[in-house]
Amino acid sequence: MSIPRSLALVAALSLSASCGSARATCDATSCPTGCCSTSGRCELGNTTQACGSSGQACTSCATAQQCVAGACSNDTSTGGGTATGGGTASTGGGTTSTGGGSATGGGTATTWYKDVLPITQVSCTGCHRAGGVGPFALETYAQAMPMAAAMKSAVVARRMPPWMPDPSCGGPFVGDRTLTQAQIDVISQWADQGAPEGNAADAPMPPGPVGQLPRVDATLTMAEAYTPSATRSDDYRCFLVDPALTGSRSVIGYDIAPGVAAEVHHVIIYIVDRNAARTRDMNEAGPGWTCFGDSGLTSPGPIGAWAPGTGAVIYPAGTGIQLTASQGLAMQIHYNTNSTPRVPDQTSVRLMYSPQGTAVTAAYLLPLVANGFAIPPNATDYTYSESFDNPTQVLPIKIYGLMPHMHTLGKSIRISGPANTCLVNIPRWDFHWQQQYFRPQPFTLPGNGAVTMTCTWDNPTSRMIRWGEATTDEMCFAYLYATR
Repeated sequence: MSIPRSLALVAALSLSASCGSARATCDATSCPTGCCSTSGRCELGNTTQACGSSGQACTSCATAQQCVAGACSNDTSTGGGTATGGGTASTGGGTTSTGGGSATGGGTATTWYKDVLPITQVSCTGCHRAGGVGPFALETYAQAMPMAAAMKSAVVARRMPPWMPDPSCGGPFVGDRTLTQAQIDVISQWADQGAPEGNAADAPMPPGPVGQLPRVDATLTMAEAYTPSATRSDDYRCFLVDPALTGSRSVIGYDIAPGVAAEVHHVIIYIVDRNAARTRDMNEAGPGWTCFGDSGLTSPGPIGAWAPGTGAVIYPAGTGIQLTASQGLAMQIHYNTNSTPRVPDQTSVRLMYSPQGTAVTAAYLLPLVANGFAIPPNATDYTYSESFDNPTQVLPIKIYGLMPHMHTLGKSIRISGPANTCLVNIPRWDFHWQQQYFRPQPFTLPGNGAVTMTCTWDNPTSRMIRWGEATTDEMCFAYLYATR
């Protein structure tokens, strides 16, 4: 990502803080339907190992007991004879399956429709769907059956579904795709039994769009396709995409669709003055204009960003980023063609607005730019931290979401608040899985408070690596989605 210079909202301080061993707060407010483990994690509260509800401490049920409605029960006949031996079947939301007789110890087959589909609908098809980022779809039995062994291997090793945050820091986050052990057992048993199809009548109702916007109010596409520069492998280019509003609207969700994902390193959608963007575009040959650093225009900030792994983003209820009738959007695209041929790209963004007349609290994407590092050649575990004041200096702000960003040498990134409160920690950074992480309830940063960002890298090269726009440079960066 590039430095949004037009947002001089966050100043660096010399405070020192890190997540360390701080645990997330787990209580009835942050974990209303589950229970709190000894590590402070909100568990689903429906397994015999972690049973409970309303934010109480998780309980381990005795042998032969089941966890029913958040309580250990001696009654094992909870609507269909679900067996307890060998791993209880579970649905995609982590709810123990109690109707239909799924069993591993009693001889009843674990089937696609009754046992596996409820899991994949919630935790897999956001990526593994037609048009999704997954390499194959898992929407139907015909698609999933030949992939059963691969599915088992991926979930048992916990490579899939990808979910990068440390569960003990800042969470639980909205949309956590992590599978419970019971769900992993279901997929494993299904594969071991030869991937039985079962009865289509057992299929659950579709949960609605997963990994997609529930509604698209505007689709904005580059007016012309653009072929990245033939003289530089990292090409930053901006394109005006105009929502053509006649009045103010609030963006409450977006979905950026790279035209050629192999050459698109990242996308940032900046709010700009429409006429200024048109003038800038006309003054440079070819589609768009060169825009290293930011949009090259005065901007109150972005409405959203995309990096590999990012899907549709829906902002927390009652919040959104405001657009006025005079504003357009500058789509800044960083093209990287180090390892891919240059081909024409035509990226688009889909927007979801708040319904007319609804009250929306104005939100902003505030940048954290920690750019003072210098990673020595052949360094291992080089760490750099930088702290940032509350930009208001006086008023508290509410932090709902965090979007960390590094390049390909990153190892970990974490963001913490005052008193070492851990907000997010990505202990095993993967450039290909980046997204915004939203809290069910915002973290309130006091007016005199600060947040600290810490990044760690390995540098296997023979050169000093600093902050830079090129993919072969590095970054320690994040957006905070915040309101007053």
